[in-house]
Formats: sequence, structure tokens, C-alpha cells
Amino acid sequence: MEKPFVKETIQPNPRIAIVGVGQLGSRYVQGLLSGSEPLDIWLQDPAIDTRAAFDTWKSAYFIDPGIHSVRFALTPNELPDRFDLIISATTADVRFQSLNTFLEGKTFDYLILEKLLTTGVKDLNNLTTLMQRGKGCWVNHPRRLWPLYQQLRSELQATGQLRIIVEGTDWNLASNCSHFCDLARWFTDEELVSLDCSSIESDWMESKRLGFVGFTGTLKYYFSQGSELVLESSGLVGNDAVFPISVSIRAMLGEVAIDEEQGTAQGSLLKGNLQGESLYQSELTSDLVREILETGQCALPKFEDVRDDHAIYLTGLLDYQRNIHGNLSETIMIT
Repeated sequence: MEKPFVKETIQPNPRIAIVGVGQLGSRYVQGLLSGSEPLDIWLQDPAIDTRAAFDTWKSAYFIDPGIHSVRFALTPNELPDRFDLIISATTADVRFQSLNTFLEGKTFDYLILEKLLTTGVKDLNNLTTLMQRGKGCWVNHPRRLWPLYQQLRSELQATGQLRIIVEGTDWNLASNCSHFCDLARWFTDEELVSLDCSSIESDWMESKRLGFVGFTGTLKYYFSQGSELVLESSGLVGNDAVFPISVSIRAMLGEVAIDEEQGTAQGSLLKGNLQGESLYQSELTSDLVREILETGQCALPKFEDVRDDHAIYLTGLLDYQRNIHGNLSETIMIT
């Protein structure tokens, strides 16, 4: 008996958008292009407003689409109406506005946001409303994806309260603090309760990114079951040597010393020395995106958890800015 004719439907390639293709956004693009399954990739950046500028960007970052489709939209009208996943890699000051403009009249399933989320509480609240339009949203704190920290977390279960200390020279504390706040939350399964900003230096400096600020000093985080996180960044003086960051974890039963550059962890809290890679964004992106598209889940922290921590951070810094600098602005230029 002849089989009835069944019309085949062609499953379109997953459609991914990256908003913001500067240094970090370009790493996302490179990561996506390394995947073996073809993707329909759309790019937009507030700083790129001509086709010639886009061609220059492609050359600068050695973008070779290969099996993928890579297109750049100069205006929202050039974009399709629906995306499977959107990645926001802009600076924090324009994150909400750039996404709000990008998403006008469009639908999406999933979203990944870079840190820091915003420079003010108002934008953070608006971003929260925007995120409710999708099925899931995460914030890119990639240490949760590093094999070293995954091994370490499994060994730290049931060790009780932790005191995590991160020290180094001029390591962009204002921006990178959020990575370690998330790491502490993940290791301890505790919620952030409060933040002490009183020991950061009052003489803030210009960031490497034009228009943004940074600072040195100490931030102290306190969590719901008694764990603590202490972040210390010392400024450079004269010809002082630059020390890379060191991470140590202390508990009642012992301690651990972590060397991120070497990918090692050792100490009395562990059954044995640990070895694991510290991975770059371009190495993480392809597997991360595939997991989200296939399962609707991933190992990154959910937006709502990071949002609450970021609100505490913003409130602390805005109070400091108002009380110490006499600056009444409702935003703080960190990214």
C-alpha cells in the first residue's frame, strides 16, 4: 500500500540577536560562529551607524560567518519580528533603553544580559518589566560555568558559613565585584542581605571606558546565614608591582586558596587539589546557547536573583556618592 504524502516542514535555523558588539559582544559573536549547527545571527550596536563601520568591525574582529548567517541592522525596521534568544552586551548606562528600542513590536523567548545590569534603580525596575515578556532571562556571571568552580562548589557543600576574600591590584572593583557576589551566593545558597561601602576610597578615578568611573578600596557583603564576602582592590602607587587577584575561602573546618590564572584550588577544606580551566566567553557561548535553545535552562544565575543583589549594590553606591561626594544624581556611571 502506498504511503500517504506528508508535506515536510523546514525548521528554520535558530534566530539569535546580539545588541552591542564591542569588545565583549564580539566575543559572543565569535563563540556563536564556532558552533556546528547553523544559526541566523542578527547584530545591532548604537555606535555603528553605517555599513562601512560594520565592515570595519568585521575586519577588526576577524568575523567569518562560515555556515551561519550574520546580518547587521542599522535600524529596528530591518529586524525580524521574533527571536529565539537575545544577548545584551551594551554598557550598563544604555542597557534598558537599547533593549527597549530593539524589542519594540518584537517577541522573544530567552535573554542573556551582561553585567552590570544598569546604572540606576529606575532603569533596573524598567528592565524587570521588560524581562517579563520572555520565557527566561539570565545574567552572564560565567564563573558558574568554569570547571574549577563547579568542582569546588561540590566539595564545599555542608561546610557551613564561608568567608570569601578576593584581593588584588587595581582589578576594576566597581565592575567585577558583581561576579564574586554571584559566586558567593552560588557557593553558599544564601541571599545577600547588606553591603558595606564605607571602606572604598573616596578619590574615584576615570575608568578605562570613557565616561565611566572606578574605585579602589574594600567592599564587604553579608549574606542571610552568616557568610561574608570581602573584596579588596589596592591602587597603583608609582612603580608598584601589579598583583593578580587571589581568591581564598575560609570556614570552620579549614580554608582553600584559588589561583584562577593557573586553574587550581588547594587547601585543607578539600579532599585533594583541584584543577580546572578558566574559560573565555568565546569558549563558553556556543554550548551555553545550545543548552538554552534545547532545554530552556542554563547554569547562569536568573535575572531576578542578580537584580536583587544589584539593587543593594546600586543603593549603597548612590548613598556613598550622595554623602561623600555631594552628588545627588540618581545614576552612577559604572559598567
